[in-house]
Amino acid sequence: MRWLILTICRLIVLLTMKRRISGMERVPAEGGVLIVSNHLGLIDPLALGIDLPRPFSILAKVEMFSWPIIGPAARKMDAIPVRRGQSDREAVRLVLEHLEAGHAVLMFPEGTYPKGKRGMIKAQPGAALLALKSKATILPVAITGSEHIWNPRELPWNLFRRWPVRVTVGEPYQPTLSPKISQKQALVLATDEMMQRVAALLPTDYQGYYRPALPTGEPAPTELVTLAPDEPGTSLS
Repeated sequence: MRWLILTICRLIVLLTMKRRISGMERVPAEGGVLIVSNHLGLIDPLALGIDLPRPFSILAKVEMFSWPIIGPAARKMDAIPVRRGQSDREAVRLVLEHLEAGHAVLMFPEGTYPKGKRGMIKAQPGAALLALKSKATILPVAITGSEHIWNPRELPWNLFRRWPVRVTVGEPYQPTLSPKISQKQALVLATDEMMQRVAALLPTDYQGYYRPALPTGEPAPTELVTLAPDEPGTSLS
């Protein structure tokens, strides 16, 4: 069953996007890893996860587990149900168990994707809380281009188009915070660092809330950064 699900996921990726991937060699081979990414659309988990060199779990809204086909598939793929917009202690417990057991977990700290735009929105503190409690390694990942795929505002014209999508894996790290600060301060700082590391992997027009402030009078660059065809560490699919 898992093999069939992965095959279907790979087919969806092949039919909907032309991916450029860089940095997969930075994914830690072992130990608890919290993978965090910006969020642009429904298909992000496939674009990011289908070629990760190790198994991972993902948080999914609890409603999905009651959907036909998708619900059973989510269970088979070890997805973790979470109740969005409220404190979900069971989801926290399950994620901590996974991380402390040395597994990888994929999260989108923003909690949802921006509607009608592509810039990052302010993240929720949940991912930072889990990282600090588990002491897991954090792996920042950035994605661009997936906001067009299955976008209701662009249907039906984009249904059969393969969109350029770029996935960039950053350097893994562990947050280092002063023991003298409060838990609230620690969450704010850890969340900001996490999302700023993701934003640093993105073109400026995707950075949104986490775009660095520019000196007064300096024009803001808007060009989309692309990799040269022969840049090391890059693969196309």
